[in-house]
Amino acid sequence: MYYYTAIERFDPNNGERWVGYTRWLGRTDLKRVVTLDNLLCPAVVHVQSGDDWEFVAKEEFMLDFFTDLGFVLRRVTGHRPSVVIAVAREPSAADVSGFPDSNFVFAGFDVVDTQCLTSALLSSGRFPDVCDVSELSEESGLILSRERAFEIRDTLRRRHPDQEKAKCHVWAIWRFTGKV
Repeated sequence: MYYYTAIERFDPNNGERWVGYTRWLGRTDLKRVVTLDNLLCPAVVHVQSGDDWEFVAKEEFMLDFFTDLGFVLRRVTGHRPSVVIAVAREPSAADVSGFPDSNFVFAGFDVVDTQCLTSALLSSGRFPDVCDVSELSEESGLILSRERAFEIRDTLRRRHPDQEKAKCHVWAIWRFTGKV
């Protein structure tokens, strides 16, 4: 199942925040970060009325994910600079290759805790013993290989069984390139 949301844009236009982050991460070559990490790229579309609930993903910890792209596109106008994304949790190879909308480009795979708060790849709680920042895509800050993303998820669970931030899901992420 694919869901949609809009996240705050995080790229060189973020000035000092971007410079500080990419230096800390050790990847000053990144062009942008497209992540479900709520501290880096918080969601900008939220439920505002009772009528909105018909579009909300009916899954735990997914209140900022929606089933209708049109709903997200209508809500994102007027917000701070943002990026509309499509996502699939624990995607199969067929989910990734069969993504149906040509208005999106594949950004990569994120490995995010089960509450959709922090990325094991990009947050301050990173796991350098599991994933090296050199593996991250220059275009998005994400992992480009589905197999490697699942390997990271499984290694996190095995090496850090007592850490909540190591209990993660793999998310495929596509970035909207069409007109809003």
